[in-house]
Amino acid sequence: MADATGLAIESATAHVEIAVFGRGPEPLAHEIEDVGHGHTRRLAPLVARALASAGREPKDLTWIAADLGPGSFTGVRVGLAAAEALALAGGARLHTAPSLASLACGAGISNALIVPLVPAGHRDVYAGYYRADRQGVVSVLAAPRVGTIDEALAGAHEALALLGSRGVHCVGPAAARERDAVERAFPGATAAAWRFEGLSAIDLARAARSRRRAALGLGAPDAAPQPLYVRPAQAEETVRRRALASQRLTLREFAHADVPAVVGIERRVFGDPWTESFFHGELGQALVYARVAELDGALAGYCVAWLGAGEGHLGNLAVAPEQRRRGIARALLDELLVAAEASGAERLTLEVRTSNFAAQGLYRAHGFRLAGLRRGYYRDNGEDALIMEWRAPATSRRSAS
Repeated sequence: MADATGLAIESATAHVEIAVFGRGPEPLAHEIEDVGHGHTRRLAPLVARALASAGREPKDLTWIAADLGPGSFTGVRVGLAAAEALALAGGARLHTAPSLASLACGAGISNALIVPLVPAGHRDVYAGYYRADRQGVVSVLAAPRVGTIDEALAGAHEALALLGSRGVHCVGPAAARERDAVERAFPGATAAAWRFEGLSAIDLARAARSRRRAALGLGAPDAAPQPLYVRPAQAEETVRRRALASQRLTLREFAHADVPAVVGIERRVFGDPWTESFFHGELGQALVYARVAELDGALAGYCVAWLGAGEGHLGNLAVAPEQRRRGIARALLDELLVAAEASGAERLTLEVRTSNFAAQGLYRAHGFRLAGLRRGYYRDNGEDALIMEWRAPATSRRSAS
């Protein structure tokens, strides 16, 4: 047809919104319904009603936006499945964005730390951490977390320390639910009252189609969409543990003969990979700690760090994409921290992309905390780097005393 037609499916919570767009920024049709746990039953009729109201048919769609979460596991899965099916049937392009990024980008806040909050059940919340500059341009600052409101606000204090003297704004439906606790921690943080009633299909469409994907942590536009659950489903974790129980993981010293295989992984994982000559040059140096991981005899991951007097730096830790979620990175990091303590290192630092939520979660689970921000650090796409820091247990106790 004469104009481009888009469909946004916002179903990450019980508050479901479907919007149909033409060429303009405002929707041609906008359906809103609180479906409770009825995503499977109610989503298709809402999509059909929105399209009919806009005078469009599924074959007219040129793009479709869907929410990756976090939020309701069922809502995210149903919405993404519906979007993928419509895109596949009609040839529309699929765009995705996390609920937290949509909230942060839509809020219209400048020069502040933006903390989107979405209900997670059992009085927990999903929390995101984004920075907005003086022009209101939003970038992801750190990986999302899930937990109590006090834990989410502790994360906000940690993130705010990276930005200096900026305000804090908490937005989204869980900010409304937890308003008293938020205001005690950050007076005035809920004054914007942004999307307290629920997530918006309009926000989702704008974020999902943004050209600043790396800065927002959205991933490559042609990458297969992956739901952002923040915490895995219990059934999924049970199946994964059973599947891994019979596999044999071995850690050993990184040898020169391993370099070609390591570089093969390096080039698949990183946008600015280290070269063969760099690895060869570092191996055998006095301060270098280097290990590889083999899974059932095949090289699956590696770690390179520098451990000096009193401190160290983790330069690189990577796992082959097809071998992830098998405990390899965790094992490599566990052994590195033991070696760091044995060497007398009191602190260990590293840089990680602000969009690399999985790596940040791994490091946080091992005691690393946010320590700094390097803006535009990565040469391939100008993405920011977080500095994370681990302190040896005795050092941590001395710092707290």
